[in-house]
Amino acid sequence: MQAGVDACPGMLTLHPARDGDVARIRLPGGYITSRQWSAIAALAREFADGNVDVTARGNVQVRGLRPAAAGAMADRAAAAGLLPSGAHDRARNITASPLSGLGHRPALRRLVQSLDAAIVADPVLAVLPGRFVFAVDDGTGGAAVARSDVGLVRTGRQTELFIAGRSAGILLPVSAAVPAAITAARAAAALGVGTNVARIRDLPGGGTAVAAAIGGIVGAFASPDGGRLALGVVSLAGRDVAVAGARLGRLTAGQMQVIGALLHGTDVLRLAAAGRIVIPLTGAPATAVARLADSGLLTSDDDVMSGVSACSGMACGRSVADVRALARPLPGHPHTHWAGCARGCGAPADADLIVATGPDGFLIGGQPVAVAITGVS
Repeated sequence: MQAGVDACPGMLTLHPARDGDVARIRLPGGYITSRQWSAIAALAREFADGNVDVTARGNVQVRGLRPAAAGAMADRAAAAGLLPSGAHDRARNITASPLSGLGHRPALRRLVQSLDAAIVADPVLAVLPGRFVFAVDDGTGGAAVARSDVGLVRTGRQTELFIAGRSAGILLPVSAAVPAAITAARAAAALGVGTNVARIRDLPGGGTAVAAAIGGIVGAFASPDGGRLALGVVSLAGRDVAVAGARLGRLTAGQMQVIGALLHGTDVLRLAAAGRIVIPLTGAPATAVARLADSGLLTSDDDVMSGVSACSGMACGRSVADVRALARPLPGHPHTHWAGCARGCGAPADADLIVATGPDGFLIGGQPVAVAITGVS
């Protein structure tokens, strides 16, 4: 893979930062079992700084990793089922509708698991970079199909395929969806994704050749998702679900413990954009929300920080401003993402990007903003 095509970290390819190395753990579909949640908390506590960051695609990162401990951490992650293939460490990027399978919504977990297994089983797909994304949607949104490379939108017993966020004009039975997605990904790899470019949209002709490989023609773009999940309790056909938010995308060890204690039986957590954590509940919703709020998690959209996110700030060697200390809502911008450099890492799709150009200089929408931003208290 050429330098610069894939700068995303994994469990084996770490990202150096000012506060130590960064490891990213892929969670296909954003799904995570109670056992895996506990394992991630233990990895962060024993090998890193104890905190866990939720990424824009529903994965997690641990920071402050000591280089000498990286091998032991990867071995522990593999034993917990978090690293099924070293070769495919950064290729297992799958987003999914975060409320699927709850209430009467179609379940996607089995489809996500089948897609993940097919990716891992194909040596050709090990070249896919960390920015390449598969999206699996239940028809209600939330998987960011419009921003994906290969998208599957399930409608009843059929699945519509999307390439580079555009319809390929193909409807398939659900049973044929994964083979078609793998064929598309293999075509993308053959055309240079992972070696010359990171995304299908960056290929000459965009997704035209990839769509042709599965017998399709690129058409209309997928509709943008409706935005981030609302915080609080959602009742879905009698099933109560708590949606909590990690403040600026970061979870403390104590918050990890509180969330894990609310997850029971065979339920799975779902991690979503903007640091949202979906927790199926079995107990009293009011009690659960109170515990989450007491731990410092966001539980209401009335919280002034509910629409604010930020990159890692000065922990990253690229950052030119302490955006995590400055991040806050701004008038006229209900959703803001504060970035310490022009890369804008971790920005949710519905957020206005605020980019630092220096310790006291910022751009919004490419336009300079007065230094009053840095003086907001």
